[in-house]
Amino acid sequence: MKSIMAAALLLVLTSGASLAGTPLIDARQHNQSHRVYSGIASGRLTYPEAQQLVRGQIHVQKLENKAKVDGVVTPFERARINVAQSVQGARIFWKKHN
Repeated sequence: MKSIMAAALLLVLTSGASLAGTPLIDARQHNQSHRVYSGIASGRLTYPEAQQLVRGQIHVQKLENKAKVDGVVTPFERARINVAQSVQGARIFWKKHN
């Protein structure tokens, strides 16, 4: 459980630093993280499920950080991040409702 919280803290710290040019992506990322944490708190997510979802959130954050390296997030990069967030959102739903 400590590793999940450490990963969550890492995710929060890295997403806060990258708030500059993608407010909608960041808001969606925050919402999905909150969904994962509420699933952990309510007991609807098991430890392995929570680990997998946190790793997925970190993957989406890495995509966003990689897109911001050159200072501009292109429409293609935004679309790629959006698809990754949609997949992650579906995974969160299915893990919480299985």
